[in-house]
Amino acid sequence: MRISDEAIFQQQVTILDNQEAVLTQLTKQASTGKSLFFGSDAPQSISADLSIHTQIAVTTQVGSNLTNLSNELTSTDGALASLTNVLQNARSIAIGSATDVVNSTQLQDAAQQVDGLLQESVGLANTRFAGSFVFGGTSALSSSTVQTSGAPISSVTPLANNVQQTQLLPNGQSVPTNVTLQQAFNVNATNGSPSVFQTLINLRDALNGTRIVDQSAAQVNVPGTAIAPATTVAQLSTGAAPQLLATPLTPDASANVSVSISSAGSPNGVTFTFTPATTVGGIIAAINAQTAATGVTAAFNTQTQRLVLTGTTGPFQVRDVPSPGSATASNFTTAFGLQQQASTTNEISTQLGDIDNALNVVLGARAQVGATIQASQDANSTTTTEVNNETAVQSNLEDVDIAHVTTQLSLTQTALQAAEDTTARLEQNTSLFNFLQGG
Repeated sequence: MRISDEAIFQQQVTILDNQEAVLTQLTKQASTGKSLFFGSDAPQSISADLSIHTQIAVTTQVGSNLTNLSNELTSTDGALASLTNVLQNARSIAIGSATDVVNSTQLQDAAQQVDGLLQESVGLANTRFAGSFVFGGTSALSSSTVQTSGAPISSVTPLANNVQQTQLLPNGQSVPTNVTLQQAFNVNATNGSPSVFQTLINLRDALNGTRIVDQSAAQVNVPGTAIAPATTVAQLSTGAAPQLLATPLTPDASANVSVSISSAGSPNGVTFTFTPATTVGGIIAAINAQTAATGVTAAFNTQTQRLVLTGTTGPFQVRDVPSPGSATASNFTTAFGLQQQASTTNEISTQLGDIDNALNVVLGARAQVGATIQASQDANSTTTTEVNNETAVQSNLEDVDIAHVTTQLSLTQTALQAAEDTTARLEQNTSLFNFLQGG
């Protein structure tokens, strides 16, 4: 069977087209280093390749989220570090001012410094990261996390909630991702202790001499028990069961308890006598009924279990005195942990306890943040390793052997050149044959 020159020519054209297609593919592989461009390139590998692409995208996003979390918490820790410095400075001022050697002008200068620290603490409470308040909880806030009133600031009201947010790390560990106002600034503390803001307000006012407080040095109740407004003197006295006061009241010989409060407005003092049936609420009411005379108001904080006496007109004294008909006095001031002399110096000394408590709260928040930063960075390191491993798998699926491709490209170019020469000669022969046939 004779094969025509036309058929041979067409076969050669097909070979030429195939060689050109191979050359195009090899050229693309050599220039990109990749072997997969379309689903038809390697059907057996494309499914695995698409899967690893998806996995890399997911793992990379997880790593990005962890980086953002670490950055936000680093910003939060910076604010907490500044707050720590604020409280340490306040503590130094309190220690330096708690002496009779300091004069009124120096105390007022110190008060101005504390007021500046108060304003700084309010600014720190409004710290933002990526447009959001780091101490804002889950509240939708537009301008601030706290609201201040007064000039100078007399109160600070929280606007943010205390919702703790968490995030599940890739290893299954759940970590807190934010710090609340309560955790950082001791706002609305469950134990009734003052917030950072109120602590600084109290210290400033004490330095100015506008606030003199004589309060229980520590909680006065026996741990596990609670003193309430309805608790009576008899229930607080020696021999009562259960024992409520850590140092029980010891009534005088008349079975009563008497105390005298004196001040500049009442130099001879006002005596208050409490019978066994008098309640804690009754003690508070009796003292407050004489505020106009003594310049002293009373309150019992059921959260902190402390008796608080506040002088509104200057220093005052609290003394145990015998009740009528008794030669000896009771131990009211000792049982309730009061100082007999309430002065600016003593008040400033008392503030140190609240400052130290606020410092411990901030340090606790910083410890939490530090632990979360470390956990997120460890998880991110693991994620980076996973991305590298997944990228290596992707490379095995997609990358070509450049040396092999270069060799094949050279061979294909040579074969294509030969095919083109052959095709050209066939085309000339076919044209001559057609001419002779036509002639």
